[in-house]
Amino acid sequence: MRLFSLLTLSAAAALVLAFAPVPADALSQEANDKCPAGGTGRSFDGLLVCVPDGNGRYRLTEDGFDWMAWQGDDPIAPPSKDKAAGADELNVTLARAFIGEAIVGNSDSASGKNGFDRFMSLIATSILQGAENVASLDGFTAEVPVDESGLRQRFQFIQIQPDLLQGQRTNEEGSGVDFILYRPSSGKDQPHVLLCSGGKSIQSPTHICMGMRDIEGHRVGIMVTGTVLERSFRISEQIGSDLEAFVVRQAP
Repeated sequence: MRLFSLLTLSAAAALVLAFAPVPADALSQEANDKCPAGGTGRSFDGLLVCVPDGNGRYRLTEDGFDWMAWQGDDPIAPPSKDKAAGADELNVTLARAFIGEAIVGNSDSASGKNGFDRFMSLIATSILQGAENVASLDGFTAEVPVDESGLRQRFQFIQIQPDLLQGQRTNEEGSGVDFILYRPSSGKDQPHVLLCSGGKSIQSPTHICMGMRDIEGHRVGIMVTGTVLERSFRISEQIGSDLEAFVVRQAP
């Protein structure tokens, strides 16, 4: 999967990627006409998404939603490329969402395959199995699958909130997923798993994370890059909840 390979990017590459231009084309007037109260809409392979009138943060693009930014927990306008190079911008969190078969594929529930979504479920299962082997969640290790081939690596997990676990890969060699954040209580059918790369040192604090969400049988990818893993996880959850609210359920 093309988006999953983004987790191998270095922190510097992540910042460059964050400000890559997003292709633009005219939004579908037909989709707009189906949106309530003058909302702006787009159909992604049949998934109708409508942003309410007056919501300027969620800007629809041909492959999802354009970049958004936060300074701490406060929403801000995305900084320009020039400002992104400044030291003050290192605490900015950036995020965007991808929708559509061309970039994130079909969800397993729609395609009838045990593919990427099944892989994400196996990650959650392996974490829970590791947690069951200890008396408390103060710290434990788990052998976690890191790709769809079944390759496993050991992660050391700690509890950073009552229902939020953060795991770090114990093998420092190689590239790929460095951190896993996992909240069992998130989502109707699947827990929330966020896979992150980078951000392992003070000298290179920036990470890039990817999470997946199944919305009405369509897979949505949420990318977040920042310097505080817990904040990135929280922002990813909020974006997922907002996108759920934007979906218009059409009559059969």
